[in-house]
Amino acid sequence: MKWITHIALAFFTVKVVEIALMIDLLDDYLAYAVVSAFAVLPDIDFLIGIRHRTWTHTIWFTALTLFLILFDWKLALIGWIAIFSHLIGDMMTHSGVKLLYPYRETVFYLVPPSWRLKTGSNAEFMILGVLIIGSMFMSSISVVSNVDKLVLLSKENIVEASLSIFENGARYDYDSVEIVWTDGKSKIGFIDGNKLVRVGKDQILNVEIVSTHEKGSVKHAKTKVKRLRSSIWKHRIIVAYSIDNWKEEFTGTGYELYHKLENDLDKNVEVWYYET
Repeated sequence: MKWITHIALAFFTVKVVEIALMIDLLDDYLAYAVVSAFAVLPDIDFLIGIRHRTWTHTIWFTALTLFLILFDWKLALIGWIAIFSHLIGDMMTHSGVKLLYPYRETVFYLVPPSWRLKTGSNAEFMILGVLIIGSMFMSSISVVSNVDKLVLLSKENIVEASLSIFENGARYDYDSVEIVWTDGKSKIGFIDGNKLVRVGKDQILNVEIVSTHEKGSVKHAKTKVKRLRSSIWKHRIIVAYSIDNWKEEFTGTGYELYHKLENDLDKNVEVWYYET
């Protein structure tokens, strides 16, 4: 295969893994550089005087990517995917690959003889076009995967993310918000000022997950209603409250509960909450 086809196949394979595992791999320029470099790395045998498709075209050679773990496990993963995709591509050609060289001289192929490619042929360039279009298509749906992942992670974690949402005919961009609530299906919530903003999955235009940390268990405390507006309570997420021995479910900040109960400012209230 030509080097450009190897790179296209590597990007296509990485996008498939991203969607299958619901993880972001190509999240910076370094990741793109690693994919491109490792996608053609096995052909370094041309430059260092090793017989082509021997040592650098084996499953042992893929272990070279392990050193990338020192920098980032994601880089190690995409480097391994890129090299392995190179071997897959060459197994689709007439020459095949000796995956177990030098222990076995067996040549491995991925497709039957009639389907094998000739390097630089029209068939290879047709495949190149399919790979490029396929990668573009998967990139367009990766946001949906990230949104699903955001909802899933938010069940048990507080998730820091950058968001772009569509609401009331306008677009709103948030560089960094903490997703502190989800219904577990189609809605998430984050604090904007003192208010819990709830948005549906269909409103999210773009999302990038920055970090996560565990919510921990729901805590329970007693306080005065008027104290819910204090700095201690106003940003905490309340999931239930009890006043006059009547417990009700509630999803919002302490500040929002304060406004709901502002006619009973001097009463005691029990609250069940997550700490943000």
